[in-house]
Amino acid sequence: MARNWMRIFFASLAIIMLAGCSSAEEQVDDGIENAKVAFQGDAEKPNEKINNLKLFLPSGFSIEEKSDESNIILSKGKESFILFINPNELPGSRLYYDLMMADTNLKIIEENTFEQNGRFGFAAVIENSGDQYELITSIGGIKLTTISKEHNVAENLEKMMMIVRSITTN
Repeated sequence: MARNWMRIFFASLAIIMLAGCSSAEEQVDDGIENAKVAFQGDAEKPNEKINNLKLFLPSGFSIEEKSDESNIILSKGKESFILFINPNELPGSRLYYDLMMADTNLKIIEENTFEQNGRFGFAAVIENSGDQYELITSIGGIKLTTISKEHNVAENLEKMMMIVRSITTN
């Protein structure tokens, strides 16, 4: 009788663990796909301005006061996002992607590149710790990064690419 209960317990535990793994995989897959759709779609109309830089910030996002035109800190609730702008890189630049791929210390879970109309972009999910992941979206010389909890991966990658895609300079 005790053996049957042990078998039921371990079978239930295995199912729960497998469901948790597929959840992380689904978040990553959905997030990469969301980033691709945002990259390929029309850019959102900018609703914020920092000096000569215009960008779209989704609802809930704000710009931190200590930001400058090259390194902009965004926040959404307790999450922080760092936006890097390299004005010397064109929209077709692969600089940030090549640097990421050359870093042998990174444990890349999934990455995908996108090209359209002379623009090169990518989205990546990198193992960080526990249920947290480093997320990166980039187009040319613009890169946005954050550390995200597993359950926010898909939504954050989509919003991040929307922000990166919207950036214009005048």
